[in-house]
Amino acid sequence: MTIKIEQASRKSVPTLISLAGVSGSGKTYSALLLAAGLAGEDGKVGFLDTENRRGSMYADSPGIKAALPNGYQIADMKEPFTPARYIEAVEAFERHGCKVLVIDSMTHEWEGYGGCSDIAENNKRGGTPNWAKAKMEHKRMMNRMLASPMHLVFCLRAREKVKFVKVIKDGREKEEVVPMGLQAIQEKNFVFEMTLSLLLDEKTHEPEVVKCPEPLLTLFQSKQPLITKQMGVKLREWAEAAMPVGGIDPAQLFDQAMAYAEEGTASYQGFWRTLTSAQQKALLPQHEECKQAAAEADLRLTVEPTADDL
Repeated sequence: MTIKIEQASRKSVPTLISLAGVSGSGKTYSALLLAAGLAGEDGKVGFLDTENRRGSMYADSPGIKAALPNGYQIADMKEPFTPARYIEAVEAFERHGCKVLVIDSMTHEWEGYGGCSDIAENNKRGGTPNWAKAKMEHKRMMNRMLASPMHLVFCLRAREKVKFVKVIKDGREKEEVVPMGLQAIQEKNFVFEMTLSLLLDEKTHEPEVVKCPEPLLTLFQSKQPLITKQMGVKLREWAEAAMPVGGIDPAQLFDQAMAYAEEGTASYQGFWRTLTSAQQKALLPQHEECKQAAAEADLRLTVEPTADDL
């Protein structure tokens, strides 16, 4: 592989945003407002609903209708909530031409029926849940999400978490419960894979920043506590500030191609077929490198993961 070294510059990339909170904290409504701003005036917003069509409840909401005059496109996803089915759904919305996709809820992929917790339990090795297999499937899904040309907004359920720590009191070792506060229900690193991660307050619906690029921190100061469409607009402007002439960024295109190639030849071939002739021409110098990476992935993915992958 040839290593190309060049001057660092910020590239235009789609954003990945997570909104976590308990039931009633305003996740869905806030996600649609952000999506409206991210999509722009002519962009199409998609909504993947794992909550038994609850996403349709906002179709006639005055606030959402004002933010999205053309409405949004919705698809219902029922169990099993495997990582592979989330990939299929994302690809379907890409083919549909959506600029932004809201996924409500992403928690199902982790602990819903058929999700990663079930995958680990249903593929035990020596009586032990096979988390290596579950995490490998989750990783493949995340690679695909990171390669999507759409802005992705994930809604996550949250719950209070605690941890047990051992302390010495009166000369004796005891176990104490230490509250950790609200935590998103997903793989522990999920929120840190995002461009922006927020935790919504149950009562006020105000966002608490979990992860945020430094230039965007001013969006979440006290002057504008609630999530608005304008926040989405500013996120889009920030993300697209480095948009190259002609709309094709070869470096970004190569990164996306390699993410597909890491899933194998069939994945990369599918990605190649979705490209325009101009995009294929831009990627052509790295096409053989991508095909080689895909062939290596084919061999790697035939080997079952071991406990070292945990």
